[in-house]
Amino acid sequence: MSDVKLEGGCQCGAVRYVLNAPPLMAYACHCTECRRITTSAFSVSCGILQDTMEITKGELARHDWEVESGAHRYGEFCGGCGVRIRHGDVPSRGVYSLRGGTLDDPHWAEPVAHIWVGSALSWFKLPHGHLTFDGQPADYTPIIETYQKRHGLG
Repeated sequence: MSDVKLEGGCQCGAVRYVLNAPPLMAYACHCTECRRITTSAFSVSCGILQDTMEITKGELARHDWEVESGAHRYGEFCGGCGVRIRHGDVPSRGVYSLRGGTLDDPHWAEPVAHIWVGSALSWFKLPHGHLTFDGQPADYTPIIETYQKRHGLG
């Protein structure tokens, strides 16, 4: 796929992973659920193909839930320190939503877009020039294209 090898892991070091390809995209999500998961104003997600990620140390614990639309989601995290590593869908779409803060090299997690800005906290100011979506994008292509261009991948 690529000669890029990116590494990351949790806070305590019990879980480590390697990506054999760069993320497809990175965006910030301002939905209520992501704010609760991160205990922050938003989460930074990196879309990655599932087959590009390998857990090289430790095991992931899992939490499943159903979102308002009825879709089934799960989050996987370090059972020791609780850091979220990735999210996925059931049935799988072949893509993980990797938590950007878990990457050792944070420049890959720089978001090019903000989604669910209709739920954003009023005190957060969106960066100039970023793509914005009031809710869930129907099509992630503009986010992918912008991210790929910014990182010289496309």
